[in-house]
Amino acid sequence: MSFDTNRNWFYELHGRFLHLWQWVETAATDTVGSYRVKLPAEFFGNQLIYPNEDITNGLRVEYTAFYEPFVAEALETTSARASGITMSFNDDGDSASTYNDLYDIGDGFGDFESGDKIRVIGSASNDGDYTLTSVSGAPRYIQVGTGNFTDEARGESITVYQIPKAITDASVDESSHLNLNRMLSLAAVDYVRAQMKEAVGDLQGKEYCMREFWKKIGDNESNKRSISMTFPASPFAVK
Repeated sequence: MSFDTNRNWFYELHGRFLHLWQWVETAATDTVGSYRVKLPAEFFGNQLIYPNEDITNGLRVEYTAFYEPFVAEALETTSARASGITMSFNDDGDSASTYNDLYDIGDGFGDFESGDKIRVIGSASNDGDYTLTSVSGAPRYIQVGTGNFTDEARGESITVYQIPKAITDASVDESSHLNLNRMLSLAAVDYVRAQMKEAVGDLQGKEYCMREFWKKIGDNESNKRSISMTFPASPFAVK
């Protein structure tokens, strides 16, 4: 897939379907060896076109899982992340217990802490969600207590990032967080206020709260876009 995917690949949501588009500027491009080259001018002006190159390694779409409505930490605090081709997996088992380690000879694991829930992607054998039991800076490794790793040498492009820890319905209390970012959480508050206003017959108050609700929804969508474009239907950048 081409470089800078957030700049030249976009998608639209149509119900359960995702429509993928490619952004071109006056001319189509192609890959020759490891270089991007422009083809003879086939397109005129900046526009979205149907993709004209193969996506050989698939496409990853990241989103919030709404089947876990409450989490232990706000999404803004679950930002630890590490990536690169310098990570290796090791399944060290002994008679007493099994230790599953992920080593990194590169930049290490930064802001990760014991107890964090993480997601591994890009591995040939170990993609999935895990819970950290230990983090070390020398040597650089993290150890998981849930799930088992398969031995894997360095070389794959691995990404490890922190994800929110879900809370069961029975454990939800005032310290729990909605599985939404801050802006959408505030929008949810406005929606609840609107329902409360309607319950007591305050229709004017309800309309005000719903306007605030949709305003925050719109602000959240606009905050996702790093470039400004205008089209009949709103496209979203592929991450």
